[in-house]
Amino acid sequence: MSTVKVVMMAGPWTEWREQLESVSPRVKAVAAHSDEDLLREIREAEVVYGRLPRAPFLEAGKLRWVQSIGVGFETMLYPEMIESDVVITNTAGAFDAAMAEQAIAFMLVHARGLMRYERDRKDRIWDRHTDTVSQIHGKTACVLGLGSIGRSIAARLNALGLAVTAVDAQVTTPPMGVERLFRADDLLDAIADADYVVVALPQTENTTGLIDETCFCRMKESAFLVNIARGPIVNEADLVRALREKRIAGAGLDVFEEEPLPDSSPLWDMPNAVFAPHSAGYSPEGRGNILRIFKENLRRYLAEEPLMNVVDKHKGYLIQTS
Repeated sequence: MSTVKVVMMAGPWTEWREQLESVSPRVKAVAAHSDEDLLREIREAEVVYGRLPRAPFLEAGKLRWVQSIGVGFETMLYPEMIESDVVITNTAGAFDAAMAEQAIAFMLVHARGLMRYERDRKDRIWDRHTDTVSQIHGKTACVLGLGSIGRSIAARLNALGLAVTAVDAQVTTPPMGVERLFRADDLLDAIADADYVVVALPQTENTTGLIDETCFCRMKESAFLVNIARGPIVNEADLVRALREKRIAGAGLDVFEEEPLPDSSPLWDMPNAVFAPHSAGYSPEGRGNILRIFKENLRRYLAEEPLMNVVDKHKGYLIQTS
């Protein structure tokens, strides 16, 4: 039986060598701790774990499959990769719980006034601000994107007593927890009545800059935007203006157009914004889920079975089937 070389790009997962090799005696797993390592090791690799840049891809002679380290894979959609026979899979499903909890945390921080209370605490101010504190139960949330993360968010929000609507370009039947499903062309109508708009879309040519001034003008002044997807999906300059002019009530952001967020960004000082440093998907449980997905896909690859989470490289997303 032929040996299958698996290259793991730099990161904590380079410790998974023994785990991957336990899948089959055919597997030889190696770690690429630097760019030089990657260029050397990829020449004989059939499988790569990571987000593979263009330069090492062009050096690959035997590559057949790239397992992305996360749900996102847009940085690998360069022309040579798209036109090749190399399969890309992602880790859809690994981060669903953590991502949903982060979105809900942003919503609760806003609704329960925790941002304001934290500012008051620094100045030793005791003020309940009862005129601005609210609840999320009974409100309406519109989830943009019904991949596994969007569905997880929708189900949890529904369980918390929110009416949930959604927008998706592929899904035709509302999944569990979603009361009404809108087409992509009906985005502005979908967000107009929402108290919370949650962005869970993949970044594609069609979604980059999708949430812009036009959207903010259609949203309620009391609405709160959450983005746990990709920063460039939201036009950041338009968002800053909307927050300054109080055209929307606030925003919870895990992702940004430029990361790390530059010191010059007005978002640092926005009292109606709360954010995290692209950390929504992180948890020990999520990392374990990634390993399980990769090992199962590796087993399927060796058995010549269909892989999980295969992406459409031309469209830039997983194909939803319902």
